[in-house]
Formats: sequence, structure tokens, C-alpha cells
Amino acid sequence: METIRETFTTQIPTEDIAPNPHNPRRLFDEEPMQILKESIRKLGLLTAVTVYPSKTGKQKYTLLDGERRWRCAKELGLEAMPANIVKEPTELENVLTMFHIHNAREGWQLMPTALKLQTLMKQLEETNERKLSELTKLSVPQIRRCKILLTYPKRFQDLMLAPPSERLKADFFIELHHFRGPALRDQLQPWVDRGDAKVTQILLDKYEKKVISAVTEFRRLAEVYSASTRIGKKRAFIKEFSAFLDDPSSPIDAVAITGATFAKEAKEISRSARRLLTQLQELDLEMIASDEATISILRRLAKLLDKKLNDALLIQARDATPDKD
Repeated sequence: METIRETFTTQIPTEDIAPNPHNPRRLFDEEPMQILKESIRKLGLLTAVTVYPSKTGKQKYTLLDGERRWRCAKELGLEAMPANIVKEPTELENVLTMFHIHNAREGWQLMPTALKLQTLMKQLEETNERKLSELTKLSVPQIRRCKILLTYPKRFQDLMLAPPSERLKADFFIELHHFRGPALRDQLQPWVDRGDAKVTQILLDKYEKKVISAVTEFRRLAEVYSASTRIGKKRAFIKEFSAFLDDPSSPIDAVAITGATFAKEAKEISRSARRLLTQLQELDLEMIASDEATISILRRLAKLLDKKLNDALLIQARDATPDKD
């Protein structure tokens, strides 16, 4: 792609400039705009906007960079503003320039970025995350989050584009996808039967009513689902999850499957036990003998382990015994 070169800087009537249709910055929150406006009022426009000649529309120029400055200048009633005039870019150059500007400035909100990334993917017929990262200068994790947001129905995307008082953060939808993704992939019955939009709305309602207290709880739900599937209790999970969806006051903790909810703790215990075993195997016996505190804690540990293992073996034996008629 040929670099867009600046040609000259001049004063342009503010009314002769139009916003760029490809600018992903669709959200202009009041507080930062007021700060910028006050700065321009006191000091003037210290940085020129970048524009290119328009071939359509009433305005003579289209913005390539500087929409926040241009909006503030209009609100302040400035008749003209400094501008760097460059040649008209192709649509692809236009979109990529926007992403490169984004990379060097304060970040855009994620949903507007996702929508513009969607435009780019369609134009290039490219979905490879690493290639898109090289083109846009966005990180691969940013691109993945954008692609997740694009899988949601439009009405949820619009919630992330709403004014600040009504806007829902993208974090909710990103975290929800930790469970939503596997549920859609596996065609999980409660999700499919109700429909993606309805289940998403149910979970959103629970979150807004504080029944779900934190978006990170969706990760726990995903872990329970994964563990339930792994230990052959997917049917039990489906039953519990259906009841959870049908009861507006039911929290995520209500989806509890015996053996599945222990999966995460089991991994941590196993990891810690292996580390402790290695340490004990390498420990000098004379060092243990000289440290009463270490002897005391190891005795308590041995006693607790013995009790827990015996209790677990009793449960295992009970579960293995067939029920009598």
C-alpha cells in the first residue's frame, strides 16, 4: 500500500470539512470532549487536522485525522482551522490509516473498532488474526476480542455504542463468551432451545440485577460445564443450567454438579502436592529434625491427609456398591 503523503498545511473553513465515514471512533464522551474544548478555547488549535479533497457531498474536504478537534472547533464557533491536505486515499488506505492512527493515540472503544475491523475483513477477504494484526497494528488479543463482539446480535452491539449513561461495557460480552462459545459450538440444548439472543438477554438481566455479581463468574460456569462433560455428567449440567435460566433469582453458584465443581480445586491441589513432594524428597532429614515448627506442620499435614484419604476411600467403596432392590 502506498503511503499517503502530506502535501501542504493551510487554514480551512471549519464548515468545509466533513467527518470520515470510516472512522471507528463513533463514541465521543462528554467529559474528555469538554477538556479538549477548554484547551482549544485557551490555547487555540495546536495540532492541525489532516484532510483530503472530497469528490462527493457539500463539504470540500473529508477528515483523515482529528475529528475530536474538528467537533470542538465547530462547537466553539471557530470559522477556520489548520489542516494538512493530503491526496485522497483509496477506501482500503483510508481504513488502514484509521487503524494506524488508533495505534498511536488514545484507544477507541472496542465495539466501534470491531465494526471497522469487520469492514476490513470483508474488503480483504482475510480473517487470519496475525495478518490482520500486521495490517492494523492492533494486537492479536484485541483482534480476537473484536471478532467475539461481532458474533453477537446487533441489538447487543448497539448497547456498546450507546451514550455513556446507557452503555454496556464490552467486558460483559467478552467474559460471557468463555461459556457462550463452547455452548454454541456444542449446540448445548438449553442454549439452542431458547436461542442465542434470549439466553444472552437472560444473563444480561441477571447481571444488571446483581444476581450475577461479576462478569468473571462466566469463567466459572465454563469450567463447570467443561468438567461435567469430561466426567460424563453433561446431562446433569443441562438440567441445572436450564433451571438456572428459568429462575431470574438463581445465581451461577446454583449450577453445581458433584465432581465437576471440584475440578479447578483438584488441579491446584495436584500441582501443590507435586511441588511439596519434590521439596520433601530433596529435604535433608537433619534440617527437619532441628526445626520444631516444620516437624509440627508436617505432622498436622500427615494426620489430615490420612483422614481425608480414608474418608475418600470409604465414599469410593460406597459408590461402587450396587443398590439393592
